[in-house]
Amino acid sequence: MHTFANSHFLKLIEDSGSACPERGWEPTHLATNNNQLISYIKSHSYGEYIFDWAWADLYHRMGQEYYPKLIHAIPFTPVNNSKFTQEFDGTLLTKSFNMYQELNLSSEHYYFTDNSYYCLKDLGFFKQITTQYHFINEYASFEDYLSKLKKNKRKSIKKERKACHSYDIEIKKVCASELTTDELKQIYGLYLTTIDKKSAYAYLTLDFFLGLNTLENCFFHLAYKEDSIIAMALFFESTTKLYGRYWGVHPLHQNKYEFLHFEMCYYMAMEYCIDNKLEIFEAGAQGEQKLYRGFRPVEIESWHHLKNTQLHEAIANHVKNQNLSVKQYHEDLKELLPFK
Repeated sequence: MHTFANSHFLKLIEDSGSACPERGWEPTHLATNNNQLISYIKSHSYGEYIFDWAWADLYHRMGQEYYPKLIHAIPFTPVNNSKFTQEFDGTLLTKSFNMYQELNLSSEHYYFTDNSYYCLKDLGFFKQITTQYHFINEYASFEDYLSKLKKNKRKSIKKERKACHSYDIEIKKVCASELTTDELKQIYGLYLTTIDKKSAYAYLTLDFFLGLNTLENCFFHLAYKEDSIIAMALFFESTTKLYGRYWGVHPLHQNKYEFLHFEMCYYMAMEYCIDNKLEIFEAGAQGEQKLYRGFRPVEIESWHHLKNTQLHEAIANHVKNQNLSVKQYHEDLKELLPFK
């Protein structure tokens, strides 16, 4: 079963009111047999992580409507994961394209795709490349990973981890299925602290967090001070990958434990990947600070089709040039990697 593209996870995120029509996410999943192509009609571009605000602005300046649009993505989840609940099915891509052409939709978008979706080019889609940073596991142990780093980087990480181990708190991995309702409420409160700090929007509801203990592939790194959870980092696991999602720390403690974020969100997760022989750790969107800890820049692919021919061609040409810049950017970033 796919980590996120499955009926259980989608039902949780939709039934919890996180991704629902009232919030601008109208589920429009296309089905054949037992397979579904994950699809949403959107009235905005929030919670997608492939940014098209400039395109929406161009539409507005041209006196046209950019919303509603059709997207194929896991809500609020910037991961490279299938858009099908079962196997890839090209006939559903065509079925979706035909539906999009018939409805009052400006555009159709596939986010976080792999090479399987290259067939979209035959339907007139253009490909966009953006950037993420992934930890590629090539190591026998965490010490082996450290040994591959330049001396100053290795020394810095050891110092950060040593500091965390001296803190007057307990940090441990806890499966979501083991957590009580009260603990999940505490964790939700920590999620909200990060939202408040960034002046962002709380996409996920309390009911979503309360339902995480029904998922088998979900766990947390939790920091305890006495009986209270003061920090959390959320993870999902597949047979080959680890996905890091949300982090939160209690405001009273956010300046007290300087390296706690790096320990809970990065180092413990990297060590978990190595110990459990997972191939890749995707630690979420953005974050060049990951680069200095050995996360490599990777190309994130998305595919787009705009119904307005003139605007489609203009944006496609712009994206083609932008893709070349992103590729060069990745080459430049490789010079900043911390390895010997």
